Amino acid sequence: GVKGQGLAVEAEDRLRQAGLGREAGTGDLVRGLIRTVKHPVVLDADGLWHVTLDDLALRTFPTIITPHAGEAARLLGIAREEVDAARLDAANELARRAGVVALLKGPGTLVVGTDGAVAIDSLGGPELATAGSGDVLTGIVAALLAKGLNPWSAACTAVAVHSLSGQVAKSGRSTIASDLVEAITEVLRD
Repeated sequence: GVKGQGLAVEAEDRLRQAGLGREAGTGDLVRGLIRTVKHPVVLDADGLWHVTLDDLALRTFPTIITPHAGEAARLLGIAREEVDAARLDAANELARRAGVVALLKGPGTLVVGTDGAVAIDSLGGPELATAGSGDVLTGIVAALLAKGLNPWSAACTAVAVHSLSGQVAKSGRSTIASDLVEAITEVLRD
């Protein structure tokens, strides 16, 4: 690794080009990072693939996870249908067992805080059910954390911005993730 940075330059280049992926060795990297990074962390997609709730519970710095129902089911060790049937219960269990802010994506996206506080999105619609939409949401969360918002506020604000961006981007054609990104500026300006 590069002295003081912990990650080899080659590893950083590979992550930027290909994403995390699900190779076994990547899991060691992800688990090592979540144990040692002394900043808030947002985990989504392949990042969630490599961790357990016990791994997340070891973190001493704020953590936000942004699973969809399938990822939540894997983390909880239950069937996806169970998550779909009891979304609030699933989000509560994720937050409680891992000590994280759990942002459960899907219809009526839920945010559950480490203290059990709950927020339910009533703004988002079917235009958000598009490839890459969850990546946009995670990016908004990360940007708000980087601006200094606490994890609860970052997650709730990101869900609202994401949903409003979907409303702005909605048109007679299918909405795609880049439409959401373009709409974020208008939402924040308003």
